[in-house]
Amino acid sequence: MSRTVSPAVAHRRTRVRQILEEEPQLSARAIADRLGVGKDTVLRDMRAIRQTAPDADQLVIVLDESLRQALAVLRGTRGRPDNHRENEAATRAAIRAMADIVLEGRQRTQNCPNSVRTRPQFADG
Repeated sequence: MSRTVSPAVAHRRTRVRQILEEEPQLSARAIADRLGVGKDTVLRDMRAIRQTAPDADQLVIVLDESLRQALAVLRGTRGRPDNHRENEAATRAAIRAMADIVLEGRQRTQNCPNSVRTRPQFADG
């Protein structure tokens, strides 16, 4: 069941989305301070934005400090700036690289069916 939101809420959510696109590193608290609302309001808006994304194949990630640092490392390998576009590119490249590693591992395992596979040994108890 879909609820209709007021124009004020729709406007605020649009602003939250814009701020996140321009400065994805900002915390919910920082966005709330900019908009003059509470942090919980921004968190609710962020949830609503994710749930009503026009493209079901969209992935929205709220960046915590460890993810921000990881993205900085990835961008730094190419000397890229900290903005939405570069963060998205770094994220895509990292996901593809990890998928390639997993697929290569699977292919090696399939190509060597008689290879010895060891299981980790756990202490009893």
